[in-house]
Amino acid sequence: MRCPAATGHRDPGRREPVTSQQNEESPAVQTPAPEEKRLPLGTVVSYSSLNLPAAALGLPITVYLPPFYAQEAGLGLATVGLVFTLARLWDVVTDPVMGMVVDRFSTRWGRYRHWIVGAAPVLMLATWFLYLPGPGQHGAGYLLGWLIVLYAAYTVIAIAHQSWGAELAHSYHERSRLYGWRELVGIGGMTIVLALPALMESTGSGDAYSKIGSMGWYLLILLPVTTWLIVTRVPDDVPAARGTTMDMRAVFRAISTNAALRRCLVADFSCALATGVTGSTYIFLAVWVFEVPSHASLILLVYFMAGLAIVPLWMRLSYRYGKHTTLAMALLYASVMLLGFILVAGPGNLTGLFIVTLAYGCAFGAAPMILRALIADVADMDELITGQKRAGLFFALLTSTNKVGGALSVSVSYLVLGWIGFDPSAETNSAGAISGLLYTFAFLPSAFFALAMFALWRYPLDKTRHDQIRAELDAR
Repeated sequence: MRCPAATGHRDPGRREPVTSQQNEESPAVQTPAPEEKRLPLGTVVSYSSLNLPAAALGLPITVYLPPFYAQEAGLGLATVGLVFTLARLWDVVTDPVMGMVVDRFSTRWGRYRHWIVGAAPVLMLATWFLYLPGPGQHGAGYLLGWLIVLYAAYTVIAIAHQSWGAELAHSYHERSRLYGWRELVGIGGMTIVLALPALMESTGSGDAYSKIGSMGWYLLILLPVTTWLIVTRVPDDVPAARGTTMDMRAVFRAISTNAALRRCLVADFSCALATGVTGSTYIFLAVWVFEVPSHASLILLVYFMAGLAIVPLWMRLSYRYGKHTTLAMALLYASVMLLGFILVAGPGNLTGLFIVTLAYGCAFGAAPMILRALIADVADMDELITGQKRAGLFFALLTSTNKVGGALSVSVSYLVLGWIGFDPSAETNSAGAISGLLYTFAFLPSAFFALAMFALWRYPLDKTRHDQIRAELDAR
């Protein structure tokens, strides 16, 4: 899994020819590795805090808002499906543009701070209108318009936030620590926002409007608080990226010439497909295979809590074995745990479903954490070669592959379920269709995880190589 660093001496005035042990895009360097510098814990926590509301935003949008507008608002499944698809497609198209804009424009307040401060009120406004709609504010145009606004504001915040982290932490392991904390806080936010409607259901105190409204208020209260924390407690003294170009052709050139970037994007796309398949079919599995529909939401909460608890372990393993090797280990582990669902499958086996979901959830936080740390390293390598700071663009591309993979996962999994004859709206399904559902849930994500592991095989940017890159950048 690891690629040895280049050896030998070089003339400072010229680049070495590429060898089989080097990444084809990167020059050989022999500068001593930079000293590891740990960020103060307060800075790490303040930086990560923004992900408490930001990460929680995605879960209600995909799980709760569509049925709310389809059923309670009366728009219908077809209309809501079309609206959300159009908004998401627009979001994917604009991500690279947003990335280049964030890279290019700085102010006297810094390079990233102003983007978050400017986008946060817009995101709050869109959250208010989407989660707390007034009487008659349920039309398709209303929904589409505010979804586009929400996605645009969220994209700006996400790209600026992730890129800011790449500039805060420069060393190989410190980036694992910073993005690990970010993911830890994010999973915590998702767990809380998932628990809100579950808590209201258990007390019998909430209708659909109240459940959606509680999620909206969670975001409206926490977003300004965490924005204040990151703006006031986290340094942002990165100089303007004057040499960075704003050209869509730069997107394709970056992907075509940077093998490490391509590998990260393929791995992210594959992981999004895998987790999207399990997410879109989990309820079907609980209802039709295990026949425990009343416990599906609770067990799903256990999944997120397991991911929350194990993130520190993945951080530790990345320190010991390297980031890409640790990610491959996590994906292999996830694939094995998926097979566990087949072993315990059976009507009424709530205990078995609980155990394997808990075990599978332990891998949840590894990919988002490690892939962001890897992209930060790739941005360093790109800067060394091109002289451009393009972290925003690279994180935008990572965001795009994740969104596309997540969107396609629903179509892929539902096409497979239709092909095997499974119908979730039917009163009964054949034993063969139910078995096909189980095998689809277990084997299809495993295939996508395998593709991600293949992308990480002989990944060219390990700690030794990154230390050399950072040392040369710091010496400029």
